[in-house]
Amino acid sequence: MESGSMDITYKILIVDDEERVSNLVGSLFSKYGHSCETAKDGKEALEKMKKSSFDSAVIDIVIPHIDGIALTRELVSLYPDFPIMIMTGHADDTSAGLALAAGAREFITKPFSMDEFILRFNKMMRDRKGEEALLALSLTDELTDLYNRRRFFVLAEQCLKVALRMKKRSLLFYIDMDDLKWINDHCGHNEGDQALIALAGILKRTFRESDIIARLAGDEFVVLFESTDENEENLVSRLYENIRDYNAKLSQDYKLSVSVGTAHFDPDYPVSIDGLLSNADALMYAQKRKRRKTESLAVGNRQEDFPG
Repeated sequence: MESGSMDITYKILIVDDEERVSNLVGSLFSKYGHSCETAKDGKEALEKMKKSSFDSAVIDIVIPHIDGIALTRELVSLYPDFPIMIMTGHADDTSAGLALAAGAREFITKPFSMDEFILRFNKMMRDRKGEEALLALSLTDELTDLYNRRRFFVLAEQCLKVALRMKKRSLLFYIDMDDLKWINDHCGHNEGDQALIALAGILKRTFRESDIIARLAGDEFVVLFESTDENEENLVSRLYENIRDYNAKLSQDYKLSVSVGTAHFDPDYPVSIDGLLSNADALMYAQKRKRRKTESLAVGNRQEDFPG
């Protein structure tokens, strides 16, 4: 029996109305260190997917309420690229074609040997890991190692789709690094790059791993929170506090500074990700203009105190 995936463990949802089959497949996965949950029909499967995070699903093609093909189509629409293996007692090409067309990555006919089952499952997961590695190279910002603009929009669309379905609110931060041009002009572009890398590190430390953090372009960053118990003010305060801590530890010709705009996604009044970005961007620039006006007034006051 293949042992190629024993060093990687997965959480797998098994969907089959035959308890004997679910127990057999679950027992096989347990031998390889994987954890499993079971569902007896399509509705229960969707509820479990809402409540927990799974790495893969093994679904019987004939199940109550929502059949395996419809369930696969629904899961792939909610969670693109989610690896699904379909099981069926129908040994015909039509069933396989329907399953693959719905978005399944593997297909196996009952009765099957345990060796064949685990070989097919492991191949499906290896293929998915390889795709993820290639995707990461094309969807990661090379300088900061955050998600890039393309990846952000893919993840954000998926996030808002789930938020709308589950009636959950989301929060978006639009973050602009202040004075990057000044840093580049007076300290050099290498120092500007280091400032961007430093800010990316601060964002990673400030927010959760589950939050979507990306560099959109140049000095523009964005964070999308799928859901959070913390209020907006606490999150912004923590970001500014972490920036102050960073500045206090370093002696350099500039201080890191950001302007932040926020926008809320309300599932009762949904807007597109472009709409959220536009709203947050407008608030961010309003904050930036207010800061520049304050700094300009402060400079003017100092000149009055010390006339030339």
